[in-house]
Amino acid sequence: MKHLSLHSQKEEYVLGTHEAELERLGVQHRLWSAQAFALWEAAGIGVGQTVLDVGSGPGYTSLDLAGVVTSRGKIIALDESSRFIAHLQRQAEALNIAHLEARVCDVQRIDLPAASIDAAYNRWVLCFVPNPEAVIANVAKVLRPNGVFVIQEYMNYGEMLLAPESAAFRRGIEAAVAAWRKRGGDPNVGLRLPALLTQHGFHLEDIRPLHRIARPGTPFWHWPTIFFRNFLPLLVEQGALSQDACEAFMRDWEARSNDHTAFFCSPPMIEIIARRK
Repeated sequence: MKHLSLHSQKEEYVLGTHEAELERLGVQHRLWSAQAFALWEAAGIGVGQTVLDVGSGPGYTSLDLAGVVTSRGKIIALDESSRFIAHLQRQAEALNIAHLEARVCDVQRIDLPAASIDAAYNRWVLCFVPNPEAVIANVAKVLRPNGVFVIQEYMNYGEMLLAPESAAFRRGIEAAVAAWRKRGGDPNVGLRLPALLTQHGFHLEDIRPLHRIARPGTPFWHWPTIFFRNFLPLLVEQGALSQDACEAFMRDWEARSNDHTAFFCSPPMIEIIARRK
């Protein structure tokens, strides 16, 4: 993928589809893959199934799911970013994964045959779309009876924590949440999902909390570090955060990164296994 400046083209994804974000998503996927695999296993996703990856991004999860279902199954990856889908198509071809189909698609308008999918997976997608209920309704339509929708979403994004506390950190997170909402997303969407799923014909099989704590010098500490380095300059460009506030945030983060007593709590998330009636 060619390097793209942050404003060189219309961004389909709030955090961009440039090279730095592609790299960040890869790191993010690897650090959260154990939680994803555990949830797929709990939901019964396995060999021979047709699985929909809802909002696949560049497809790191899609490739893992392709291994789970094997060549006896099929993965259909949907994402609105043509750049991300092109990246996934190249990766699937290079790895000779013929049972993965990647399509450019607004997941609020899924165009697949009714009752044609065994399972669907969504991670950090419903929080970005203006109409998460439309996504749920579409997934309900394409799932077979007893098909499963597996979800990992934020439910209180602004309550991520940094210790020792930092006023600059809190200002930056508040600006990020405000910018997120301004673009039509809901960083606390997980709170609404059980009710929406029930309204669209799902049985709530399991609901679990999901959060992690990172300490400086660990691989997981690198996850928020690269996010802040990529995203805070975007907030400055958008006028959502001043340059001074951005620099103060990064100074405090750097100080915590060199403090053995420091820790970071990821935003509270929810995991849901919902089965189509």
